[in-house]
Amino acid sequence: MVRLDSAGARAPASLRSLILLLPALLAAGVAQAQDADGAGRLGAVVVTAARIEQPVEDALPSVTVITREQIDASQSRDLVELLGRQTGIEFARNGGQGAQTSLFVRGSNSNQVLVLVDGAPINSVALGAADLAGFATDDIDRIEIVRGNLSSLYGADAIGGVVQIFTRAGRTPGAAVLAEAGQGHTRDGNIALTTPLGPAMLNLSAGFRAQRAITSIDLAQAPGLDPAADGNWNRHAALRLDAHGKSGEIGAWAWGTRNDTQWLDPFNASASIPLDRILQVQHATQDGVGLRAAQDLGVTRLSLTASQSRDDSIDVSTVANTDPYTDGDNDRFASRRRQLTLEAKTPLGGAATWIAGLEHINQDAAFTVWDYVALTDHPIARERRVDSAWTGLVGQFAGQQWQLNLRHDRYSDFGSADTGLLGWGWAIGPAWKITAQASSGFRAPSFEDLYYPNYSNPALRPERARTLEAGLRWHDGPASAGIAAFRNRIADLIEEAAGQARPANVGHAAIDGIEWQSALARDGLRLGANASIERPRNQDTGQPLLRRAHLNVKLSAGYAQGPWGTSFDLQRTSARDDLGLYAGSVQLAPYTLARLALRRAIARGVQLNLRVENLFNARYQLVDGYNTLPRLLVAGIEARF
Repeated sequence: MVRLDSAGARAPASLRSLILLLPALLAAGVAQAQDADGAGRLGAVVVTAARIEQPVEDALPSVTVITREQIDASQSRDLVELLGRQTGIEFARNGGQGAQTSLFVRGSNSNQVLVLVDGAPINSVALGAADLAGFATDDIDRIEIVRGNLSSLYGADAIGGVVQIFTRAGRTPGAAVLAEAGQGHTRDGNIALTTPLGPAMLNLSAGFRAQRAITSIDLAQAPGLDPAADGNWNRHAALRLDAHGKSGEIGAWAWGTRNDTQWLDPFNASASIPLDRILQVQHATQDGVGLRAAQDLGVTRLSLTASQSRDDSIDVSTVANTDPYTDGDNDRFASRRRQLTLEAKTPLGGAATWIAGLEHINQDAAFTVWDYVALTDHPIARERRVDSAWTGLVGQFAGQQWQLNLRHDRYSDFGSADTGLLGWGWAIGPAWKITAQASSGFRAPSFEDLYYPNYSNPALRPERARTLEAGLRWHDGPASAGIAAFRNRIADLIEEAAGQARPANVGHAAIDGIEWQSALARDGLRLGANASIERPRNQDTGQPLLRRAHLNVKLSAGYAQGPWGTSFDLQRTSARDDLGLYAGSVQLAPYTLARLALRRAIARGVQLNLRVENLFNARYQLVDGYNTLPRLLVAGIEARF
């Protein structure tokens, strides 16, 4: 590992070479022209799988696209629950709506899944994983999920896959208003507006969510706690401004969410503090802003994107300033990521495209550590810079489909990482394709891993991954199906060293799996089914990775006819291993979860909504000792103008 001084260093040779190469490649296409109407076809394409627009059926990695229409039909208001119904995705949550959540893609850790909003990463610089607990679906235009290792396209944290969220970006003027209420003190409200603003199109959405349905802790496992339900209050908004021309486009966006969540804390009781008073409240704020401009220079499209994302959270104890040990739970974390990306895309003739890019990222984090001697907070602040360069080829060569990506990342605090991806596809018939993919990846240590006093290790190396995948796909008009087998090996896994309360590169993870998915959409009928069999485990001990199931089966059906529409989802999840609430190991029981949504148009542009979450009132846990939501009936009205 090459250690770098934080004051900076010369750009690596590969970065300097690409800087010199870009102008020559751009100049080569000055004599030609290219129309830029591709953005209008985004409903039929995916951009995350190769950093270029592709028809979904042409993407070599395993891809799922969730459109605004699908979100509306399902009446899904919670992003995490919507993602959890997709192929190869699981989540664990410490309680109800808004509680701390971990997202697993193909059995990987939550800090090995990269989440983007409008192209900008939102994974916490301080903690590593993305905080999705406060995200609602109201501000979302579409979601692209790419399963598998994409570090060679997006850098660190993409070992398990990438989830990219695009905020609302409609092109047809209009407005929508939604109001819902139901059991568990559930409240949902949202407004959305799309309107021309000179030559541009403005999209605005804003809303709130609230719920007070359950106590976060299972009182059977922690008797004596206050039985009153814990609350969650969420506000969110998004703004986009886009202008498109024949040879270029420009866009700006901003989004934000505030998530306030209560939970019971059974771990800090003392003789002076009764259990029924230990209540924590987390105030979490996330936001992002960005500006993107793209222009055709001959056959090459050059784009420049500047963005910033922030996440801040404060944990406040209801017994703060009454006991020094509970004061120590008043944690504060703040991180900011500023990113500048220059990207070039050049058709090479036929059906091939060359891509290349340069990226500079500044990461800042600050958090507080409780000093139990001085009985005061001790602030910590760290900064990291990342310079990256990547290139790749995507398209048809010699009658077969190929994808090649190479990337170099240089970190100011731990060194460099080189990653690559080679994907191949072969159409063996008009509707059949076989695919194969090999890739390498890494995950950078978080600031908490490196610098949190007494619980960190500044000598940590990045985690390294090697992934293999093979698949068979079938696509025939409105019907599709596919099966894929994958093998992921992760070295230098960062976890707590045996007998030490600090992380170390001590582990190896192995994840093997098979996933199957199919879909049919015809004459108002929509059917979907997917199943995944995974074996995520610690390769050194043979023990399963926590909170991840061996088997997941998910079914969905929907039908729309005249004024009526319905959507039904059914999921079966096998047992999972977990750590006990207080100590030891436990196994979480398998469960079956169902939901039903109905809608009825009562006038032009006006419809009534009704949904039942946890239709069969299943009693299950995603984290040992923490409750999940019971059956909840929610009804409302939605109007579009």
